Amino acid sequence: MRRATALFAALLLAILFSITYVTSPKAQADVCTGDWAIGIGGLGDNTSSVFAPTVDQPVGYNSADPMSGLNELDRLFWLHRSQCPDDHIKLIGHSEGAGILHAWVTAHQDAGNANAILLADPKRDAGPGWAGLASTPGSGIIGYPLAGVDDWFGGFPVLTVCNHDDQICDTSAGWQGYLFGGAHNRYDFNVWDYGDWDSGVWYR
Repeated sequence: MRRATALFAALLLAILFSITYVTSPKAQADVCTGDWAIGIGGLGDNTSSVFAPTVDQPVGYNSADPMSGLNELDRLFWLHRSQCPDDHIKLIGHSEGAGILHAWVTAHQDAGNANAILLADPKRDAGPGWAGLASTPGSGIIGYPLAGVDDWFGGFPVLTVCNHDDQICDTSAGWQGYLFGGAHNRYDFNVWDYGDWDSGVWYR
């Protein structure tokens, strides 16, 4: 009797697993278009909706957990690279998303055939203006990937865009422009308005 029960249970499990396999949605491969864009939004924008209309792949992540954004960005980049090895991959980030993308580029300077656009990057190094918010005393407590400022991009093409009155990327600005002047959202969020090889700092 025990043997029959065990055999029936094993058979039932096998049927359930086969049904699950058959009915589970198949992962769809990315379309190889020659140029592919991934966008990662800032604090509170867990679906990266600021970029959703123009990028091929917005990054979904928990903005209260920056590492989740870094890991998902990394996964999406290498997944597309494996599926479409000849595509140029454009990466764009805003605010916290720019900080996460900044850290990702620093760790993947040899990725090749890709570029990054950082809008209101809190990890922006000084010049012109002061450095970003991650340079302020005590900011190190937030840890990797958002702590500290640098421009360690190697040969990876990175364009940093900072409004002169945006405290997030230039701490000399004060909070007036951020809180009342719309400085933090006065950026061009259309990734296709930037070139594949743009680099340097646009400070406006």
